[in-house]
Amino acid sequence: MDLKPVADELYGLPPKDFTAARNAAAKQAGDKDLAKAIQELRKPTVGAWAVNKLVRDAPEGLEEALGLSTAQLTMRELGRKRKELMETLVYRTLELTGPLADDAVTQVRNTLTAAMADPESAEQVRAGHLTKPLEYSGFGFALPTPEPAQDGEDALARKRRERQERKRAEAQQALDEAEQALGEAQADQLAAQRAFDRAAERLEDAKRVTGAAEKARKAAERKLNDLS
Repeated sequence: MDLKPVADELYGLPPKDFTAARNAAAKQAGDKDLAKAIQELRKPTVGAWAVNKLVRDAPEGLEEALGLSTAQLTMRELGRKRKELMETLVYRTLELTGPLADDAVTQVRNTLTAAMADPESAEQVRAGHLTKPLEYSGFGFALPTPEPAQDGEDALARKRRERQERKRAEAQQALDEAEQALGEAQADQLAAQRAFDRAAERLEDAKRVTGAAEKARKAAERKLNDLS
């Protein structure tokens, strides 16, 4: 028995099942060092588990998203790609896990954001063994491809162009942040709608059970009256 296949299996389990399964695997290891290594595996947060589950499903677009950490694209292209892939992957995650609490959805988004910005984070996500969400505090994604210098451009014109590019990058960053906030709100709405749908189904089931019980009560009451 090796550690990697054990970890692969454990980190695909819901957090509530992790500890018991880890302890059982450690007992079955048959090797003291391996048993210790298994026992030291940390239980994932719900958000980390959700990303691990997404990795195991390997949906279309995940590798493209992780590749953004090293992609040489313009700021506009990076922003567009991030928005497109983020919403698709968060939606797919919720399909796989079912509704998640707001903080768990935020963990998923933060982890994907880090993986799209930082190659090391992308590799951690690919491994599928996350125990906690990832964070990225840098400016954004891989450095955008610089605009080529214009032939015959003087210093003043270059400064104006660079200032304009900075303003454009700042505006794109503000747009990205607004779109992320919108995406989080939409994910929350989706989770709430699913919870509402499940509650409505339970209500209908309860109504049917209540109706059947009421009919049985009336039948028993009639039978009792007939015997009186």
